[in-house]
Amino acid sequence: MMDKSFGLILAVIALIAGVMLLTGHGDIFMKGGNADVRKKLYDEKKMAKGCGIALILIGVISAVDMFTTGLVFKIAYIVVLLIIIIGLLYFLRVKCKK
Repeated sequence: MMDKSFGLILAVIALIAGVMLLTGHGDIFMKGGNADVRKKLYDEKKMAKGCGIALILIGVISAVDMFTTGLVFKIAYIVVLLIIIIGLLYFLRVKCKK
């Protein structure tokens, strides 16, 4: 029971934060670090949209993971998470540079 409720909470938070970033209302999630350097080097609107899409994908696969129980599905979940994170890092480093 605890595992499913945690997965549901994770999925809902990721979906809400992803939609907020995607629509341009999630600037609060992009705070922190050295913001001045980040603003000079990166296009923040592209960063927010890319992070929003990644969070929505993470929310969707977390929701799907709640209903699967097999070891193969858990490994696939981890692999897909890694692919999303690597894709996001590539997008941020290559496509969001000014």
